[in-house]
Amino acid sequence: MDIASIVADARDSNSAGVLKSKGRFPMSTAKVTANSLNVRLGPGTGYDKLGVLQSGQVVSVTGQKDGWYAINYSGKTGYISGAYVNYTPGASGGAAGSGQAAKVTCQTLNVRSGAGTTHAILGTLSQGAMVDVLGDDGSWLKISYKGKAAYISKKYTSISSSGSTSSGGTSSGASGGSAAAPKTTTVTCDSLNVRSGGGTQFAKIGTVTRGQTVSYTSESNGWLKINYKDGTGWISKSYTSAGGGSTSSGGGGASSAQASSMGKAAADRAMSLYSQYVSEKWSYSQNKRSSNGHYDCSSFTHRCWASAGVDFKWANSVAQAKRIFDAGGEVKVSQIQPGDLLFYHNNWNSGPRWRNINHVAIATSASNRVDAGGTPVKQKGIGSPVMVGRPTVLA
Repeated sequence: MDIASIVADARDSNSAGVLKSKGRFPMSTAKVTANSLNVRLGPGTGYDKLGVLQSGQVVSVTGQKDGWYAINYSGKTGYISGAYVNYTPGASGGAAGSGQAAKVTCQTLNVRSGAGTTHAILGTLSQGAMVDVLGDDGSWLKISYKGKAAYISKKYTSISSSGSTSSGGTSSGASGGSAAAPKTTTVTCDSLNVRSGGGTQFAKIGTVTRGQTVSYTSESNGWLKINYKDGTGWISKSYTSAGGGSTSSGGGGASSAQASSMGKAAADRAMSLYSQYVSEKWSYSQNKRSSNGHYDCSSFTHRCWASAGVDFKWANSVAQAKRIFDAGGEVKVSQIQPGDLLFYHNNWNSGPRWRNINHVAIATSASNRVDAGGTPVKQKGIGSPVMVGRPTVLA
């Protein structure tokens, strides 16, 4: 991925407005893929339940927000999770469409008035949001946004001709009206992440714990589709009795292949943020580190790894180091890989490993790092870290 093309329209903000119908959404539909799916009063599991939809049921979609679809339900507006439906956009309300839909694949994507970063920002779309494509202008897609034509970067979307995007190589099991008969398996690690799709690139939606028996309906590429809370989720087969039963106390840590892929994703994100922050003149600030336009060393690594599936919850450098150290994720300097976190402190001989650490950076290769220790963000050599941590042990 070249740096020039990474000056992304992707942002770390979680804000995104609801896309209202404006003549487009009423013709769009969503088909339930879970055994049963709760309909809620608002876009999130914290809202009260209005009712339940069954597997295979098709409903009209009137809007969307933060990965949830708004529908008409018993005379009221209800919301269903987009993770458990197949969405199909309908007629374009008078505007000729391309017959394609785009799903946002980055955390937040700017919507602009024209095809290029020089055009004004009209708003944002959150990861998982689905929009109809009206046209394709090379590296930009023309969409309808709040009743007007707008553009989003094509690089940060997944496009489907049918309006139902691929879930990253996952399989929903048997097609047709009847679901596959469920099987059961037992969790063999302390804590295993449940994700919205079959891969570490998908969002974490919860956890299951050692000894817990879960039902699964299908399997794809080392992942099991399980029945989970309001719908379905995916867990790594490696950490269940169905997969041979890992007993690692690291609990749900990624396999070596997954770890390499996640580390590469975090390193790529570091280069993307580096380019963005330098271009947009973001500034170092510990007090404002979680806000757009600002960062510090640990909030930078947090953003890099959150996009790869490990969320440090804005922990500082010593807390990040301790979590990785306690989970057994420390590696030798000679074994540094892209995405590894490099920890430093002023007195190189003080304290056991994670103690007295006051700085963290992220490796982009075996010999280089991106360092957010001041303004501007810099690329440097590895230097002399007192600890090297591999966050995939927390995945």
